[in-house]
Amino acid sequence: MSVMPHVMTSLSPLIGASQSISDLLPFLVVMFAGFLVGAWGQASRSSIAVIAGMVLILLAVAGFLGDNGDGPIPKVLK
Repeated sequence: MSVMPHVMTSLSPLIGASQSISDLLPFLVVMFAGFLVGAWGQASRSSIAVIAGMVLILLAVAGFLGDNGDGPIPKVLK
């Protein structure tokens, strides 16, 4: 039994919410950039860079939810 989940298993809710894997790519790139900026800010002890990384991650999540409005969160917000 594998301890680590399979990559496609963990991505299956995202793939199900989007039309194709290419629809996910812009959001994943922005989220990955947010993690990189936040990690760099943490390593350099720059609170501005950490906040910028968190903002990028939140923008990626909000953009994904806004673009794929069939999920439960956008229905609650409407």
